[in-house]
Formats: sequence, structure tokens, C-alpha cells
Amino acid sequence: MRIKAKYILWSISSITLLALTGEIVARYSFGLGTPALSTPHPTIEYMYKPNQDIYRFGKHFMINQYAMRSDPFPIHKGANELRIMVFGDSVVNGGNLTDQSELATTILKEKLAKRVNQNAIKNVVVGNISAGSWGPGNWLAYAREYGFFDADIVVLVISSHDYIDNPTFTPLNPSTHPTAPPVSALLEGIERYVPRYLPQISSNSSVTEADRLPTEADEKEVQKALNDLQNFLKLAKSSSKTVLVFQHYTRAEIESGHAEVGNARIKVACEEIGIIPTSLEPYFRRSLENGNSPYRDNIHPNKVGQMLLSKAIFDKMPKKFLN
Repeated sequence: MRIKAKYILWSISSITLLALTGEIVARYSFGLGTPALSTPHPTIEYMYKPNQDIYRFGKHFMINQYAMRSDPFPIHKGANELRIMVFGDSVVNGGNLTDQSELATTILKEKLAKRVNQNAIKNVVVGNISAGSWGPGNWLAYAREYGFFDADIVVLVISSHDYIDNPTFTPLNPSTHPTAPPVSALLEGIERYVPRYLPQISSNSSVTEADRLPTEADEKEVQKALNDLQNFLKLAKSSSKTVLVFQHYTRAEIESGHAEVGNARIKVACEEIGIIPTSLEPYFRRSLENGNSPYRDNIHPNKVGQMLLSKAIFDKMPKKFLN
């Protein structure tokens, strides 16, 4: 009986030690246990919970008081200040695998700060208004709720699949949009990431936002998304003198040489209200041709891709803000 009791005690101690070690490794080596939290919203559908500053997988992830992935800033623009608000989805947001310093919006802000400090403009604010799987309806609702923060320039980065991406207001999936911290880092890894990535690893594939959308477009859903897109851009034009739209291409679109149908529908919708979109295809194609892939997967930009996005926005900015 004593031997059996010792064995049970040893087993319990071993399991406890193993769990404690796993918790420490999961939390401090992988950054688990502190995910960026989302919150439901009655009109926007969902957004990041304001005021977060965390490190995840070794990457800095900050959300300001307006649910933007940006540094905090006052609601109204100050004197001698340049403001740019960049709207998008996970392409702009970068997610957990993109450090705050690697974001196109951060790179753009730093580049502009060096440039404009030589003239009358003394401060630069670049807002990153984005969340994973956001589409035209989300951007429109956010703009109606918060406005454009006195932006001199409003930028939208949009992909082909967004022509049918409408809010559904279904309950948030805790695996992709957690609303509360996990009980432990180890449990988060087991419950959130193992089921999510093991099937992809075994099939050598990855899931993107486009994969979650319907394979066949319902024209009513298309019209809803395109109407929301036009209303968002009209609202932006009424608030800011400069509105820029950039069409992002997936790796498959570039490598095949054929953009998806949504690309053309979005382009026409923009042109109908007097906005000529800028294609990001040349920037990303040249990088691919040079052997420097700008993609993390089929759609999301890596560090190189974020730099290309910042360059594209900089290249299209009116010269009056740079001279």
C-alpha cells in the first residue's frame, strides 16, 4: 500500500510539474495567455477591445482608445498636424504575427515624420482602423460611429473577396475572436491552436478570410456590400479632401495573372463615385519576381509586404503634404 501511495503521489507531482512547466513555456516562450481581445458591437458587428498593449508570439500588439491598432492620440487634430486614417481588414491589421513596428501604418508614420518635420507640419498621426474579416459594412458602421478623426487623408485597402463580405452579427468565435482572457496559456494553446492548425499542417494548407466566404456569389449580398462600400467612400469624401483606395491582390491572383471577379466589381463601384483605385499588384508582383516574397500566406502581407503597402500609400499621397 505504501508503494502504491508513493506511486500515486509521484504521479500527481510529475503531472503538476509538467503542467506548470508547460504553462511557463506557453506563456513566456510563445506569448500565449494574453490574446488580443475583441468585443461585439451593435452596429460595427465587432472590433478590438480598446486600450490593449500586449506581446504575442514575441510581437508587440497595441490597440488604442478607439479600437485602432495604433498609438493613442487625441480625438481632434492639433495645429500643424497631418492625419491619415487607414481602413482595412487583417491585411492592414497584420494580426498576431506582425509586430507593431512592422505595420505599414507605423512605417508610413515614421517615414512621414522624418519628411514633414522639415516644413510646417510638426506632427503625424496614422490610424490603423482594421480587424480580421472586416468588410464594407464594418468600415461604414465604424465611420458612422466614430467619424474620421479630422483626417487629411482617408485610405482604404480592399481585396477582391470584400465585394461579398457582409456583417453577419453571429456570436464571435472564441478561436478567432476571443472576448475574454483564457484560464491559462497552456489551455489556450491546446484548445485554440491545436484544433485550428493540425488539420492545415496535415493537408499543407492554410485558411484565409477569402476561404470563409461563399464560393458562389449571391447578387443581393454583392449589391449590399458594394452599396456599403460606396456609402463609406462618400462619407469619407464628405469628411476629407483626399480619399485613396488600394486594391490588394492575393498571391494566387498575381501568379495566375487573373484577378478574381470581385476585383473588377470593386473597381467599377469606386469609379462610379469618382474614385480611381490604385492597384497593389505591380508592387507585389515585382517583389515576387525578385525572389523576395511579400506574402505570409495566400493573402496576408509579411514584413516585406507591409513595407510595400506603406510605399504605395506614400507614392499616392498628394505632394502638398510632402513639400
